[in-house]
Amino acid sequence: MMRTGRKGAPKIVGIIPIGDTTDQREVRKALQAQCDPEAPCDGVQTMKCERFSQQFTFLHSTDAMQEQLDLAKVADILVICCRVNSADDSVNPNEIEPDLPDDKTIQTWYSELGLCINDAGRQILSTINCQGLPAVCVVLQGLSLIPNARKRANIERLHMRYFQSIMTSDVVPKVFSVDTPDKAAVCMRYLCEQRLRPLKWRDIRPYFLVDDCNWADPQAPPVPSETDGTLCKTLRVSGYLRGKDLSPNGLVHLTGYGTYQIEKVVVKDEVGEYLPDENQEPLQYCQVPDPMAGEQTWPTEEELAEAHEAGRKKKKIKKKMMKVTVPEGFSEYQAAWVADPANFEDCSDDENEDNDMEMDAKSKASRYSRVSSVAQTDVEDALGGDWLAADEALTDEQREAERLRLLEQSAEDRQYPDEVETPVHIPSRIRFQKYRGMPSFRTSEWDPNEGLPLDYARIFKFQNFRKTMKVSLATPPSGVPTEKYVHVFLKAVPYTFEEGYSQRKEAPLVASGLLKYEQKYTVLHFIMQRNKEYTEPIKSKTRLVINLGFRKLVANPVYSDPTKGQRTKFARYFHGEDKFVMMSFFGPTTYQPSPVLCFQPITKAEKEGGADMPFVSFGSIELPNPDLLILKKIVLTGHVFKTHKRQSIVRFMFHNEDDVKWFQPVELYTKLGFRGRILKSVGTHGHMKATFSGIVQGHDVVCMDLWKRVFPKWTTATFSHLAAEAQDEASEYEEEEDDEHDVDMD
Repeated sequence: MMRTGRKGAPKIVGIIPIGDTTDQREVRKALQAQCDPEAPCDGVQTMKCERFSQQFTFLHSTDAMQEQLDLAKVADILVICCRVNSADDSVNPNEIEPDLPDDKTIQTWYSELGLCINDAGRQILSTINCQGLPAVCVVLQGLSLIPNARKRANIERLHMRYFQSIMTSDVVPKVFSVDTPDKAAVCMRYLCEQRLRPLKWRDIRPYFLVDDCNWADPQAPPVPSETDGTLCKTLRVSGYLRGKDLSPNGLVHLTGYGTYQIEKVVVKDEVGEYLPDENQEPLQYCQVPDPMAGEQTWPTEEELAEAHEAGRKKKKIKKKMMKVTVPEGFSEYQAAWVADPANFEDCSDDENEDNDMEMDAKSKASRYSRVSSVAQTDVEDALGGDWLAADEALTDEQREAERLRLLEQSAEDRQYPDEVETPVHIPSRIRFQKYRGMPSFRTSEWDPNEGLPLDYARIFKFQNFRKTMKVSLATPPSGVPTEKYVHVFLKAVPYTFEEGYSQRKEAPLVASGLLKYEQKYTVLHFIMQRNKEYTEPIKSKTRLVINLGFRKLVANPVYSDPTKGQRTKFARYFHGEDKFVMMSFFGPTTYQPSPVLCFQPITKAEKEGGADMPFVSFGSIELPNPDLLILKKIVLTGHVFKTHKRQSIVRFMFHNEDDVKWFQPVELYTKLGFRGRILKSVGTHGHMKATFSGIVQGHDVVCMDLWKRVFPKWTTATFSHLAAEAQDEASEYEEEEDDEHDVDMD
């Protein structure tokens, strides 16, 4: 239901400043004076404008980007205020008629013509636009101080054309001045008559702006939590409910403070309470892995009969299948990957290969069991104990050296994608034992349930997510109707909330209800687009602060190529020239649509200096899919030593005879387009004879593609101002790689 401000919830007018000299309190005071001249200009103030018979809720934010984003999430009308530079009178009014470029790239020379939007202001507007814009109104401070009337009109026109060029076509902002009461009244009339712009991602959920936040019983002592023993109390948050109806069985998320269960809901001027029942959603977000789940029990007679019948059918199928010759020691599954097995010659196996693979599997399972033995509740547990201290100990020279190293690696990855050097001191069959060859990336067999880490036992997998989402969004919630002023009592809120909230009272506090299953963790995927103004390399598994709808997370995502299928290629870097990439990480289930914004954490010194986290990328959420194969590709290269017709001697791809025999089933190709296969090993230093589909030139390069599956890391945590350490500060934490010798490439 579209709110008009006359009945139901009042219109939320959020005021954000653009520029260092802008005074948002002055703009707020001028607008509130049209309703109640005595009202204070602090916090959230709700008042009625008798002249236009409408109710408004006014609040403003500081120049911090995260506070402005939170305000834009709940605002019905966003008032963007900036100050005009009245000191520049040397500009000829006849010259203030620029044509904005077609690509909507605003250059800094417009400031010479009266545009008061600096680089920081453009960044804020771009970020809010990526999140989703409500109705917009622009206020220019100091416009009345310009004596030239024609210049004032041209400056207004310039700003209107600028905002129209960077915003969508359905957002047509108008420019006003509130320097005098009459002009403020004109702006107030526009706010009353402005048609509100719906944002679907927030309208499908219940949410409200908290205008009153206190303990339910201030005198009651805090009690230990049942889960971890943290001292907790019952918190009461109040505000006008918007979006969908709020069910007392659902969960409520406080942006920046976590998710909590509802104890009861009280509606203003109504008798009775809304209480949860036995169907209340639990706070459990992941499953507890059962170490005995894989243990085999004694089969029943029915299971034995089914197994016997399946074995009999399998034997019949095997008789019809063509018999092939493969290297000794190959299993049936390994033989299925062979492109042309009839051409193999006798190969001897290495006695230690199976033992190496078995030892590696045991060590990997042991490592994951240690990580998954304790429920993940905070990002600090995932990152270890001394990562922040190590980061703070770095000097400026060390930070610059690390940045230059990433730039060099990113440039090398663009020039020679996926190429790796074969190690001399480690056998390639051990170094790349987790990789395999594939005749076809699209059609080759790969079991999605093969070799899963234990973290996959903690997530939830939906049989039909589209149907689940459709039912959750279509089912009308039974509970508190929207447009009402509600008092929501939240259970087990940490007692430290009082201290954290008191330090950020100027920032808006947003409460949003979670739909069914939105607390459950799964593997999330997003289609991301890079911010063009961010030029630093973005490496996979880099720690980011992620704004996902009303929620904020801290995660180390992995990147891959966008796909609509069941497999995609892993990307080591999110390059600047990449138009779109897919981002994946473990996270809470979120229904479409939902915007996502990513920010790069900054150092503690930068944070204390007032700097904002750089805006890295933005995008939208895709359907969660734990079975999506994110395959990492490496390319082994060799050089042509001698060529005779279609046969060539290749060297430097391997360094011993056993490695050549181990990778003999994998197909070869050259950079000039020929395809081939290994015939046999020549000598004992890794030379090999290969045949190709054409005559290979001496300057050509022989390549071999190998693949392995990459999994996200369990480092996701809810961004919380109550965390022991700041989560928006940078660290030198690097994810432990599956392949310990592949640090530079991973």
